Amino acid sequence: YGELPERGALPQASPEELRVIGQLAAGYILVEEPESLWVVDQHVAHERAILDRLHGSDSPATVQSLLVPEVVELSPGEAELAAASLEELSVYGFEAEPFGPRSVRVNAVISTLADRDVAGAFKDALSSISGTEPGHRREDRILATIACHSAVKMGDRLSQPEMEALIRDWLTSRLRATCPHGRSICYRIGLGEVARKLDRH
Repeated sequence: YGELPERGALPQASPEELRVIGQLAAGYILVEEPESLWVVDQHVAHERAILDRLHGSDSPATVQSLLVPEVVELSPGEAELAAASLEELSVYGFEAEPFGPRSVRVNAVISTLADRDVAGAFKDALSSISGTEPGHRREDRILATIACHSAVKMGDRLSQPEMEALIRDWLTSRLRATCPHGRSICYRIGLGEVARKLDRH
């Protein structure tokens, strides 16, 4: 066993051999693998899975109309940038229109964002546009922003099926070992370490 946490390491067992055994502090999903326990940060794992879906051209995320449009208050500079960027933002699912001199009304978003922080995602997407030149780097930043705001947060209580779906989506994504922000997603505790802590060596 490698008993120390391994940054970037992942469960190696097949999905059938893994078992979600619960949620710790409404922020970490506990996953049992033969001979190991994995502690998974639910936000960054979900963020990784969503970002992978947003990048995948075979099954792009759908745009969903909001039951109640979101009015986003902006600074004068943000409002000016938003007015000039509505067409570009529509590529990422933000269907928005000016709403008074210093706000926009968002009528639809990518479905993963529909019941999450629409205003925060819109403002962060604007910030990505103002901070980068057009091109792949800007696209990557906007998609990472959407994934971050779409993902479950620390403190979100999840049902067993929700946890199992999240872990499955994360472990079948292409870059499952890396968080978009460079943070660790999970770490392993070997059964040997547990046995030593309980004097069963």
